[in-house]
Amino acid sequence: MRRAQGFFLTVCFFVCPLLFFTNLTRNPYVTQISLLNICLLAASCLFLLEGAWKGDLSFPRTALDWPLLSWLLVCLLSWGVAYLGHAPFFRPAMASEGAKALLFLVVNALCPFYLAAACLRRQGELPGIAPWAGFVLAWGLLWTAFPQMRGPAAGAEPWGHLWDGYGALLWAGGLSAALWLARRGAWSDYWHLALAAGFLGSVYGVLQYFNLEFIWPSALNPYGGRSVSTFGNPNFMSSYNVILLPGAVALFSQSRGPRRLAYGALALALEAALLSSLTRSSWLGAAVGVCLLCLSAEFRRAVREDPRPHGLLLIGGLALALLWPQSRILSAYTPSVLGRLAELGRAAREPGPYGPWHQRVLIWACAWLMGQENPLTGKGWGLFELFYPFYQGHILSLFELLRGLRTHANNAHNEILEVWSQTGILGLGVFLWLWTAFFASVRRLFLGRRPQDVFLAAAASGVGGMLADNLLNVSLHFAVPGFLFWWTAGIAAGGAAEGERPRAGKGLAWRSAAAAALALAAALSWLWVRVWFREVHYFAGFKLLRQGKLPGAVKELELSRSWGPREVNAVYELGNAYARSERHEAAERAYAEALRANAGYDEIYYNMGVLNSQRLKAPERAILFFEVARWINPLSKEVFQSLGSLLLQDPKRHLKRAIALMEAAVRLFPEHAPHWNNLGYLRTLAGDLEEAERAYTQALSLDPSLLVAEKNLLALSAQGRPRAAILSGLSELRELEARTARREVSEESLALAERVGRRFPQNPKARFILGSLLLARGRSAEAVGHLEWVVAREGGQVWARVNLGTAYLSLGRREEAARELRAALALDSNNPQALAGLKALGDL
Repeated sequence: MRRAQGFFLTVCFFVCPLLFFTNLTRNPYVTQISLLNICLLAASCLFLLEGAWKGDLSFPRTALDWPLLSWLLVCLLSWGVAYLGHAPFFRPAMASEGAKALLFLVVNALCPFYLAAACLRRQGELPGIAPWAGFVLAWGLLWTAFPQMRGPAAGAEPWGHLWDGYGALLWAGGLSAALWLARRGAWSDYWHLALAAGFLGSVYGVLQYFNLEFIWPSALNPYGGRSVSTFGNPNFMSSYNVILLPGAVALFSQSRGPRRLAYGALALALEAALLSSLTRSSWLGAAVGVCLLCLSAEFRRAVREDPRPHGLLLIGGLALALLWPQSRILSAYTPSVLGRLAELGRAAREPGPYGPWHQRVLIWACAWLMGQENPLTGKGWGLFELFYPFYQGHILSLFELLRGLRTHANNAHNEILEVWSQTGILGLGVFLWLWTAFFASVRRLFLGRRPQDVFLAAAASGVGGMLADNLLNVSLHFAVPGFLFWWTAGIAAGGAAEGERPRAGKGLAWRSAAAAALALAAALSWLWVRVWFREVHYFAGFKLLRQGKLPGAVKELELSRSWGPREVNAVYELGNAYARSERHEAAERAYAEALRANAGYDEIYYNMGVLNSQRLKAPERAILFFEVARWINPLSKEVFQSLGSLLLQDPKRHLKRAIALMEAAVRLFPEHAPHWNNLGYLRTLAGDLEEAERAYTQALSLDPSLLVAEKNLLALSAQGRPRAAILSGLSELRELEARTARREVSEESLALAERVGRRFPQNPKARFILGSLLLARGRSAEAVGHLEWVVAREGGQVWARVNLGTAYLSLGRREEAARELRAALALDSNNPQALAGLKALGDL
């Protein structure tokens, strides 16, 4: 059994961090997650079965036993309180999300923690470095031949994408070598497996950063210039390395000769990948982890006795950080390390939102409100993602600064607020107890003089670094970095344990319990197999739907649903496929099923509203769905338009509701003229003619061509209102447009344009004509302001950019002129004036 357990743990440490597909599932790390969970379940069950069969089922007595049990109970309590306290509509989604969180807690956290703690009983000297280094270098170099050795796709997607003969051979050989190297099953062997995977992933990530991609046909840049390596997300790669880095440094300090050189190269490779990720929270975490390692008495002794190599490693690490260049990935965002840090200073000085910071502020505000709603037990464990959108919508409607940062947050991006929002004061208290107990228990490892104490202290340092990282990150809640975190925590806690807690492993009762655990693990493993097939078929259907191949899309998405368990995105896409196939009742059922999986997506409510209003002829039901969609996403113009059109079908019945809607619409979208027109119409029905005139006037000032608003404004005169002043301005605007069409650039035309510009200061057309006439009359300095305003509003208007570039050129602002003229050519490659301007600048 021990060999079988070793096989599954080897897959966890070596295969899961490195096995990565880009076009198999929409979420690129589903394969890693499924494989990791299956192998963890298998390894845990084999451990229990071996102990029950031999009568030797025992665990180290760690300081975290009671805190972890309390944490599990608090999570269940908070979820149960939330489940009973919410409307029945939300309960299916709460059950789905809560089950996922519980599964992660047990399998991805508790299982590796106790497996690692138990693994410490298998003592062994540090393995020789030569076999490990030879394996890593040879296996990594063999992958560089993959572009030449890759075979043609065999079979239809997705299976043709999954299989490659040369790749399969490399994986078989690599896994076999890893199994042989870790054959003792000692904790140091598994730690070296993690370091080997970390080194390979780091080198690959650095190569990606410099735009050297040899695995996939094109460079991977879903995060701009940030490297993702085999992890699918730069934040996961960086957190993985945060945990490993103190261990690599500790091994460097305890080694000599070629062994020290190897570990030094490993530490620098891990750092280089951290820099390539451009993840600032992980830089903080890595610094915290290494600083914690410096508290180890044994590590400090090694530094004092041999300061020169440690100094060289420190200097090399600092030089690497200071001199690290910009990414070579072709992307609009490619800062250097220093540039990434300098962004913080610019964000503090410059007005406007800074996305990475203000988006976190938005998420933190929602997390605080969730916990504040029920301070004792929080919103419910595992329910952050489900309920977050409802809190975000309210905040976005209030704070204009944050409106461009709307997101669908999975987690709080701060572990303290994560716990507070979902489990309240009870959970936060247990969380603080848990990690206080951990660091109190490992204190003796930092003071110890045993040879292994420095490595165990390095493990504890990696845990501290990861916790610091997750004050601004979410990697603790994702499978691969989360697994390594809890395994490392188990190593440190197990190393600090005093004695073992015996378990009576003999007798039928214990063997029956072990068999029951095996059955449960088999059921959960099958669940992860189903999840993997569900995701594969979902992504295949998703791609077919985008290509307009409806029958194939429906077939794949129905297969995805049949594999289950229910997942919101997969079932939502099935609803979309049904709707586009004119199967409206089936679409409604699919959308309802998607809401039972996760009720926090405004797109589902919006599509349900459209379906009920246009196809199922149920307008009142549609209004309810549109209202929920508006609550979740108050920034959707489509929701306002669809809901407004429904309310306006019977305006007298819905008058107050419609007025409130349109007032919200003009507050959120003050430059959208139809909303102002609708508000004017509703104010007219309510008898408030003065406010109606103001709304119509605003609509026409934004869009003078909106004839329905002009007609409505004229109709107010028939009800006793004086003729609105803007109506005379409309005639002047039309005269100006006629003069422009005749290319009249006289002083009279300019004077007319100035009057119209004052009358319609928010109308891009009026401002463009005014700026262009000023330019034509030789008043370039005055023209620039108007043309800049137009370009800022309508960047796709070619002639606005051409005229602005010409104005800059006449003022001697050559760099800005070239920028605008190049932008104009990007929109119209044959624009003669832009070509002439760039030629005059010598830019062609």
